[in-house]
Amino acid sequence: MASSGDTPSFTVIQFSLETGADNRPTQRSTNCGSFVSVEEAFLSARCLANDKWNALKESGAFGSPTIIDTEWGYDLRLGPLTVHRFWVHENFSSQRLLK
Repeated sequence: MASSGDTPSFTVIQFSLETGADNRPTQRSTNCGSFVSVEEAFLSARCLANDKWNALKESGAFGSPTIIDTEWGYDLRLGPLTVHRFWVHENFSSQRLLK
């Protein structure tokens, strides 16, 4: 996380596939924190993916959960279905404009 004086430049966002009240699939997004370095953000995203993997494994969900490394973070899949995505996003306000 950011220490005093450092400006967070990266955010981890979790996208989750869930079943709504009407039994229809829906997507939810959650901000999981802001980080000064991209390394911190990817480490946090990986830890979150591992936690969800463990929870799915213990729940006895169908199939075996798999964590997939992607260019943008980590996907957690059950078979071919991506059920959670932990995406590292760079805050555009921290980027310098090219002149």
